[in-house]
Amino acid sequence: MNKDSILFKLFLYFSIVVFSMIAIIFTVKSYILLAIMSYLIVIFISFKMNIKKFPLILFIISLLIRLILIKVINYSSFDDYKTLIEASWKFAKEDYSFNTSTYFSMWGYQTGLVIYQGIILKIFNSEFAIKVFNSIFSSLTVLLVYYISRKITNEKTAKVVSLLYMVLPISLILNAMLNNQILSALLMYLGIYLLIKKDKTIKDYIYAAILISIGNIIRPEGIVVVFSLLVFELLKLKKNTILDISKKLLVFLVIYMSISSISSFVVQKANINPIGLKNTNSLWKFVVGFNSDSCGYYNANDEKYIQDKQLEKKIIKERLKDSKKMSELAVCKIQHFWLLPEENTKSETFSDKTYKIFNHELKYSSLEKVALKINAFIYFITLFMCFIGVILNRKKIYEDNSIFFVILFVTTFFVYLLIEINPKYIYFILISIFILSSYGYDYVLSKIKGVLTHEK
Repeated sequence: MNKDSILFKLFLYFSIVVFSMIAIIFTVKSYILLAIMSYLIVIFISFKMNIKKFPLILFIISLLIRLILIKVINYSSFDDYKTLIEASWKFAKEDYSFNTSTYFSMWGYQTGLVIYQGIILKIFNSEFAIKVFNSIFSSLTVLLVYYISRKITNEKTAKVVSLLYMVLPISLILNAMLNNQILSALLMYLGIYLLIKKDKTIKDYIYAAILISIGNIIRPEGIVVVFSLLVFELLKLKKNTILDISKKLLVFLVIYMSISSISSFVVQKANINPIGLKNTNSLWKFVVGFNSDSCGYYNANDEKYIQDKQLEKKIIKERLKDSKKMSELAVCKIQHFWLLPEENTKSETFSDKTYKIFNHELKYSSLEKVALKINAFIYFITLFMCFIGVILNRKKIYEDNSIFFVILFVTTFFVYLLIEINPKYIYFILISIFILSSYGYDYVLSKIKGVLTHEK
């Protein structure tokens, strides 16, 4: 068949049509088309539209999306969240009997969230009010992603990153649940924002210590931030700054630990919880985390070890002995925690619920399926951009002080190799991933723009 013949051209065109049909059906069925459209809209807004007062508009739109979501999808509390909200209602009525349960007698640190939620319930007498506050806090986090990304890259890239984070489905879903991550993450990242300033003073360390310590009271992830700060300061240390940095770190640590200790003492003395905000069973997370049969997820079979510390130590040692299982467990945990497989991010609480939209009934499970496909697309590209950005901008990341987020990422990585995992725990480090991805997006989008400009 001659390549210039009409028959060959017809065959070629027919082949293109066939492949195009397959590609279109694949993108529509896999919902990739929706995700691609989301990206195109975000890039168009970021690069082509000159929006005045963008930060304010970003916050308002983010808040509206979240308020609509918590109104439309009213998640039922489950697992720990159910225990915590029930205790919060009791606290609102000045009933501290929740502290007699095994849960709060072991994990007193959860009392911080109970007090926070209990105060809101006492004032507004509504769980919806807590979700409204969470929507405000998570929208402020979106704004923080924008400001930090703008600081380390530029305005347009910061718009891309913040808009993508604003609509990331898993972040929206977690926001719609009553959980202890929203306010805690905002406070800690505000503290980090102060700590990565190039011209930070002793006041910045003081304010950061207060913010991170309060965030830790709501959800105990402060140790990861504090450890990352120590590594960060060590990496940035110079001979002529040793004494100055040591003083500032000492002030930070004293304030951080003082707030934690005083808060725990007050909770104890007020009879809210006899053990204060302490954790009297720190081994439990490792018992669960080293369970290769459950891939480090919570397993009801492990409950039999929960009140015996010696038995917990024994189980941990036994599980660590099998190096092959530990290697397989590490791979499994990385896959399930960092790659967010769809089946692991699903919620079963409203799987059979339907919504009426424009006289059409739509199942929640169908909406969830679409959301998770879009989530996977945005998340994987952003994670890839994060890696590209870190690899190609090593020197700039160090100079910008955004090496802090890399340290936070690496620290979190190793922490979750050791302890229990759950897809909802990724909320905190997602913020760092999106901030670091701004380097990758900036590089790739500038290259695309360069190619298009050259072609013209």
